[in-house]
Amino acid sequence: MQPSLILLMNTMVIGVTMTVCSNNWISMWMGMEVSMMSFIPMMMSKKKNSSQSMIKYFIMQSVASTMFLFSVVFMLVGDSMMNEMTTTIAMLIKLGVAPFHNWVLMVIESMEFFMMFIMLTMMKVPPISVLYQINSSLLTMPVMISLIVSSISSLNQSSLRKMLGFSSIYNISVMITSINSIKITLMFLMIYSMNMFMLILTIENLKVNFINQFMLYEFSLWMKLNLWINMLSMAGFPPLMGFLPKLMVIQELISMKQLMMVSIIMMTSMLILMFYTRMVFSSIIMSQTQKKWMINYSKPWHFIMILNILMTISSLSINSIN
Repeated sequence: MQPSLILLMNTMVIGVTMTVCSNNWISMWMGMEVSMMSFIPMMMSKKKNSSQSMIKYFIMQSVASTMFLFSVVFMLVGDSMMNEMTTTIAMLIKLGVAPFHNWVLMVIESMEFFMMFIMLTMMKVPPISVLYQINSSLLTMPVMISLIVSSISSLNQSSLRKMLGFSSIYNISVMITSINSIKITLMFLMIYSMNMFMLILTIENLKVNFINQFMLYEFSLWMKLNLWINMLSMAGFPPLMGFLPKLMVIQELISMKQLMMVSIIMMTSMLILMFYTRMVFSSIIMSQTQKKWMINYSKPWHFIMILNILMTISSLSINSIN
């Protein structure tokens, strides 16, 4: 790993930590700006549209940051309603939640998988922290729209990057529904990040970018099993690890008597499950004819699959204890 990349990652983590630990709005804004300016150089890749993605990401984040500063001005003036609305919209833009999600899909198409993972997980922490601080009552309608749009739009995707993008939009929307309980939100984000990391590690090693490539290449049975477990876990299929956070969110929403939101999450979850199941079926029908002496046992497929299963058991044990 290059020294410049290590320095940028450390600065990004410092910015995220500054936002989470701050007790005033200006410090939160500064933390978000530090993390953004540290992440943008990390987006540079050999792809031809890399510079365009960096500019788009910078513009959208800058617009949201400017709106956040305006919300601080409204707070000083004393207009609490305008302050809440402006801050909520700014954070939804930073998160890439529908209807402000198009920039996410444009940016991730020219990014490396690991940088995409950072953008869809770690860079979501500061906006979620701000939303928790304001505890806005204006989140219900945007979250409902985002759940429906992301679940329906994902059914028509063939690009793995866009698939992960819509999956991130959907899961972030589910996290926001339980923003009042920061413990559930953070556990959801942690489990989702682990699931996505394992899936991205698998996809990166397989060197695939589109769903139809699963039917063109020859993979061993261990590779298929690992891919199936990761995808079903991302879809929230019980009893895998991805099912636990959704169960916790639904329990929290039922206790808050938000039955409409529970119904929408359950219906849209079936669409997301249908999408991931389609990918699993695509990998099932792919050829697995492979000569015995061509199999590479050094690849970490066994480790990744066993790790997913062990974390599933651990997560269920934690939930039963609580």
